[in-house]
Amino acid sequence: MAQPAQKPSSSKLEHQRLCWHYGDLVSYGFRRLRSKYHSRTAELPDLTYIENALAALSLDTVQTQEALANQLQSSLLPLLQGQMNTLFQALDLAGLRNQPRPKLSLVLQTQAELDDSLDQITYLTATLCPDLATQPHRTDDHGLKRFKSCRLYRLKANVELVLPWRMCEIFEAADKLIQKMELSSAPSIPGSPEIESLDKSLHVAVLGALDTIKTMANCLQASELVIAQDLWKSSRLAIENQLQSIIENLNLSMINRLNLEQALKEKFLGQSVIQLAKLTLPIFKLSKIFFSKVSKRGLAQERLPIHTEISSQQVDILAVSADLVAEDLQQLKILLESANQRTGEATSAKFIKIAKSLQTGFETPLFLILMYFIPLIPDTDGLHRQKYYQNWCVTWNNQMALAIHNFTLAAASFTNDLP
Repeated sequence: MAQPAQKPSSSKLEHQRLCWHYGDLVSYGFRRLRSKYHSRTAELPDLTYIENALAALSLDTVQTQEALANQLQSSLLPLLQGQMNTLFQALDLAGLRNQPRPKLSLVLQTQAELDDSLDQITYLTATLCPDLATQPHRTDDHGLKRFKSCRLYRLKANVELVLPWRMCEIFEAADKLIQKMELSSAPSIPGSPEIESLDKSLHVAVLGALDTIKTMANCLQASELVIAQDLWKSSRLAIENQLQSIIENLNLSMINRLNLEQALKEKFLGQSVIQLAKLTLPIFKLSKIFFSKVSKRGLAQERLPIHTEISSQQVDILAVSADLVAEDLQQLKILLESANQRTGEATSAKFIKIAKSLQTGFETPLFLILMYFIPLIPDTDGLHRQKYYQNWCVTWNNQMALAIHNFTLAAASFTNDLP
């Protein structure tokens, strides 16, 4: 005869009841925060809270931009960063399994602290960055130091758009994790990801939020070159992928035998196309080298001053330069593929037009770098860093001019010949 299932002991039931009590509060807290900061359901500013936050900021004297920026940079952003790390540690799987009540209690406390910090950051940024919609790219703010519109515009966008989105990702992932681990009375959603998957999602969301906090800090403390090249990441990756695609399409030994017909369509076979494709390789490589040399691993890592005499409009020209170059290179790649497939879209004039666009696309960024950044590199220990970068720019420019000249000559006589 089967033995009846044993009922949980009263101590276990009490333990579960207390866990669910804390878990329900935590789950409610995450849902409330997500509703408060989500773009579709964001609450209107609490005027009473704003007055209290102002007093808490200890800025009851002259509220200068410097005081506000220093408060944000030296106090609020580091505080938010620490609270993010505390929250992530409190949501550690091992801790939640072995010590659920203390961990959930810490999460509750951190939720309140996060909410307070986010409110203060939102208020302070609204005060520091007034409505910039009419002048996001000013040409007359050379002397505004770290309060140029390009910095404040990025700071405001990150505080109002990017940070709330990142935080809502955290709140949603954490709430689902609490439910999946059965630490609240709410039943787990059928078909929801496994605990380890939710934990990974939470980790990725926290890293994204921490990266956003770093970006916000850079808006006030990094050099203007760092601010500009922060937007190059996706374009630099695109240029790298485009270069690899050209190389693969020139390499007949890499044909996929399992899909021979499709592979032959993609490979460059006509002599004119092969010649042009080979001549694009120096252009792609030099484009890649330029943005790499000016990025954080090159010029941007030098001890540049926080601000120069460059204007916000010029910083934005630098910021979008990688996008424009990547777009031209993509169009060049598409033209090569069209020429290879003999669609009639690729013409000599189109190839030459893109080549000229690429050449002019580098002129202004190169000028701005030579004018505003290289002269401010400190030459210490006899390293002559300024001279090194000046010579590098001259050499690179000559190499790119030669690469485009050679390509243009070949494009001028381009014909869509048969393979």
